Amino acid sequence: MPIPHPALQRPVRTPEELTTRWESVAALGGTPDDPYDPDDDGADLWIQLFDATGRAHGVLVVVEGVDPTPDDELTGSLAGVLAHLLTREVGPGAVAVALVPRTPRDVAVDDLAWGQALVTACRTEDVALLGVHLVSGVRARRLL
Repeated sequence: MPIPHPALQRPVRTPEELTTRWESVAALGGTPDDPYDPDDDGADLWIQLFDATGRAHGVLVVVEGVDPTPDDELTGSLAGVLAHLLTREVGPGAVAVALVPRTPRDVAVDDLAWGQALVTACRTEDVALLGVHLVSGVRARRLL
């Protein structure tokens, strides 16, 4: 998703600003268009890179259809790619990740596991992580 909307051009430097940003993305149409299926336990990952000033870099990247529980191989590979992108494209900066379930819900144990897996993988690859959120409907909740 390109970043044309003025609300998405504000710098993000704090966890509170990141929560507000994810809620803005969801309200501006970042949530799935398909009707909700109560049996769909899948989710997407939203990933945004930020430069050292807190400005979003590039586009919002969406990894569709992640499993309900985190996979160490996926999170490790993702952190490696993010480290490469930060180094080659952004320079000093950070990454923000949102787990976006296809069916609105409250925070679940698996969501916390996703948050911890992403924190661990990013720490291993020396990737600065602004935060990990759950975005359900138009509400964002900080996981870690």
